[in-house]
Amino acid sequence: RSKHEEIELVSLEEFYSEAPTEISRPDITLTEPHQQTLARLDWELEQRKRLAERYKECQSIKEKILKEIEVKKEYLSSLQPRLNSIMQ
Repeated sequence: RSKHEEIELVSLEEFYSEAPTEISRPDITLTEPHQQTLARLDWELEQRKRLAERYKECQSIKEKILKEIEVKKEYLSSLQPRLNSIMQ
């Protein structure tokens, strides 16, 4: 058994409709199951790389937003004493 058999790949219909032709190579992969499996694994790798990059981007955006929230919390917490002093 091979490790690739444990990976749940996209269906063939989805593969041929979404994968670019330079990866799917339908002229070769439709007749050769081994080449088809290799192409599907290449497509899976491309998708995972793209998703990993998107994840990193989202994480950095999340960190930036969390820092902004922290700054705003500090400002709001310092606002109450200033309001009290103004009221007095």
